[in-house]
This record gives sequence, structure tokens and C-alpha cells, in this order.
Amino acid sequence: MSISSSLRERAPDFTRVDPDAVRIGKDIIEILTTGMYVSPVTIFREYIQNAADSIDAARANGLLGRGQCGEVSVAFDHAARSVVIRDNGAGISGKNVADILLAIGGSQKRGTNARGFRGVGRLSGLAYCRALQFRTKAAGENKITSVTWDCRGLRERLADAAFNGDVRHAVADSVMLSEEKGDGRGESFFEVRLDGIARLRNDALLNEHQIAGYLAQVAPVSFDAGFSFGQQIEKRLADSGRPVPINLTVAGKTVHRPYKNELPFPNARHTLRIKEIEFVELADVDGSPGAVGWIAHHDYVRSLPASLGVRGLRARYGDTQVGESNLFEDCFKEVRFNGWTVGELHILDRRIVPNARRDNFEINHHYYNLLVQLGPLAAKITQRCRSASVARNAAQIIRNVIAATTARLRERRSFDRAELSRLKSAVHSATTKAKRIDDAATRRELEQALTRLAKKLTQISPKRGASAVALEEAAALVSKLVTNREQARELIARLRKLCE
Repeated sequence: MSISSSLRERAPDFTRVDPDAVRIGKDIIEILTTGMYVSPVTIFREYIQNAADSIDAARANGLLGRGQCGEVSVAFDHAARSVVIRDNGAGISGKNVADILLAIGGSQKRGTNARGFRGVGRLSGLAYCRALQFRTKAAGENKITSVTWDCRGLRERLADAAFNGDVRHAVADSVMLSEEKGDGRGESFFEVRLDGIARLRNDALLNEHQIAGYLAQVAPVSFDAGFSFGQQIEKRLADSGRPVPINLTVAGKTVHRPYKNELPFPNARHTLRIKEIEFVELADVDGSPGAVGWIAHHDYVRSLPASLGVRGLRARYGDTQVGESNLFEDCFKEVRFNGWTVGELHILDRRIVPNARRDNFEINHHYYNLLVQLGPLAAKITQRCRSASVARNAAQIIRNVIAATTARLRERRSFDRAELSRLKSAVHSATTKAKRIDDAATRRELEQALTRLAKKLTQISPKRGASAVALEEAAALVSKLVTNREQARELIARLRKLCE
């Protein structure tokens, strides 16, 4: 008997598992809520993301104009410790509410261009409030359907060791459905209400300022009017298929992206001044556009404070931010230079997919293709940071020379030959350094000042005496005039030793 026939005889018989034998435990709820998201304020991103998808659906169904922005509001009731997030999107038909809103991990948006598609984001608020309610009405219907979660009761069941039911029983015991008469208008909407919000550090979920600042960075909103490059970027992104931004208000105030032409550093003399925008485009594995982005070039004075809300090269999917400002820092050979960067990368390749927590992307060769192309871009930004540092140091040295020379010229004392020679040498050296300054206006200003000083110095008649020449100038003359290289090196070495 052959080995292969022996193995076939000993192969076990396989039978399919009965679906009724599969049990999804109650703890899956905890994994999908507190276990899914690191920061509690992330729940606002999830609900705003769902609202934006609903608004896109309303636009696709003709309920909104093609270029019309949908409306999303976040309202707070501090006395009742509640938050209401409402949008004027497509809503959900009453007959479909239970099937859609009680499906855990089963979204009808999978396979579409929607931002969310796993069906778990709406559960994110369960861990942070006493009751979570979804209210909705579809266009043309005259009834409002509600799904209300008893979050406290659900948590008690999850913690009760004596409760042996699975996730279906836990949900069924904690959820109520209800209907109410609408206002007679045909408008559609979806509303999320969190009641009895938990007291967290800094009361984060009721901190209007913190939430507005967070959503300004991550939500699909438009640029601020104080950012003159905004329209240019909006047009470039729209040409690449970017969704129409939403109009978002938090506590009655409109939220815009935090980018502006000038942003003062907190508790510092520096100001971030954006001077120009550079667009970048990265290809997918098939050679088609896989991502499009923009980099804002500024003075590159130092690493940007996180409190400005613009630090780092950021990723956006469906115009919603994925991850934090440090997502791409490993693409920089020196990660600190990501902190000097201002820019966004909008993912177009639908095969690059955010992971369930939306703190990064799923790892596949499409994502690796993107990261490989980001390496040269990061190197280019790093070189710009270094060049800016060199130019800044050169400009400071030149300004010091100008200040010192100007101050000496204002004195009424006469010059001896050595002092005058040193001043001329300093001005000459500063003129050479000016070539390292990239900014044309700054370079021209400093060169003109140095030219005026050089002219004044040539008009001075010094007292008789010894003259001094800068070592570097002497070394340059030796290298130029002494043809024997060995003798030239020896002479320069001895000159340096004399100057020690």
C-alpha cells in the first residue's frame, strides 16, 4: 500500500457546524465599546462620520442639491448631562430601523463609498452614558422611530456572572423600540442622544471647547476663511472626488478646519506663517491616483505645538481623519521632523482601508505601496527643515554683524588698521553667508545692508599700524597662490596653529 493511499484511508470525516451551535458571548459588547476606542471623545468622530454618510445618501437620493452641504449639530445640556447630535441626512425608514440599528457588526454600507462600514461605530457611546437613543425619520414618512438603549442595565448584565445569555439576549433585555407622530413635514433626519453622561477627567464628553477642537481636526468640514489657500485646496480635492464637506456646529458655533495663514505659538514669540502650498499625488499599485495631498510650507522655525491642531502629516479617508498627527512619523528618518510638517494626505485607493479603531489602516500591500512613496516626500520635507535652519542661522549671524558694525561706525573713535580689517572681513564673510538664505526678500534686504556697510568701511582712513586678516581669507589665498599642495597644507596648518 502506498503512503498516499494510507493517508486517504486515515483522513477524518468532516461535517459542517450547526449555526445554532455558534454562540456570541455578551462580552462582545464591551470589546466593541470601551475596548475599541482609546479616547472617549472618539465617539463624536464616529457619530459625525455616520451623519456625513447619511448626508451623502440624501444627496444621492435627490434630497439635497449636488453641491449642497448637509447640516450637523452637536448640542449640550449641562444640567441634564446630555448631548444631542443631529443631521439632516436621509434618515432610516421606520420599517428598517430595527434591522439596521440592531445589527451588530453587520452594516449595509459595506461595499459602498461610505466612510463607515463595520456597523459598530454607533455602539461607541454605550459605555459613557446612562441611556443612548437613536431617533430618525425618512423623507415622506410622518412618524419618528426611536431605538433606546438602557446602557446602565446593559452594563449590569455584562457584569453579572449569573447572567448566562448571549449577546442577543443582553441586547433584547436592554433595548426598547418606540414610535411617535412626526411634525407633518417631509424632512428626514437622524438624531443621537446620550443622556446621563459619565463624569470623566475634565468632563471630556461635555467639554464643548475640547470637542469642537477635536472635531475641527477630524471631521469633514470646510477650511476657515482665515486660510487663504483653502479654496485652492478645496478645488484640487473636489477634482479628485472628495465628498462635499458638512456644515458642523458645536454648541451653536460653526466648526472649521484649524488651518490659518498665521497661528501664534502659545506662550512663545514664534508665529506659524504659511507661505505656500505644494500639492502631491501618489499612485496606487496599478498606476492610477492612489492618494492626493498638500503640504503647507512655512518658516520651519521649530516643531509645532500640538495645541495648534495642525501639526504633522495627517491621513484622511472620505475626508475624515484616520489616526493621529503622528500616523506617518515612521516615514521620516528622524521622526521629529513630522512635528515640523503641516499637511494632509487624502486616500483615494479604496483598497487602503481604515482598521476597526480608525487609528491606522489595515496592513496590506496597497498600504505598503503608499508608505514606500511617502519616504521620499518625508525626506524632501526634512531637507527643507534643515535648509531653513541653515538659512535662519546665517541670517542671524549676518544681522549680528550688521548690528555690531553699525554700532561701531556710530562711535566717534578713530579706527586702527587691524580693527578696520576685521570689520571688512566680517562684512565680506557675512555677504558670502547671505547666499544660503532661500527667501529672496530677506536675502536682498541683508545684502543691501551689507553693501552699504562695505561702502562706508572703504571710505575710512585708518591710523597707521598692523593689519589683521581673517584666517579663512588667508587660507583661501594660500590655496589659490601656492601651487605645491603639500606646502599649501603645511602653511595653512601653521597659520591655524598661530591663531590658537
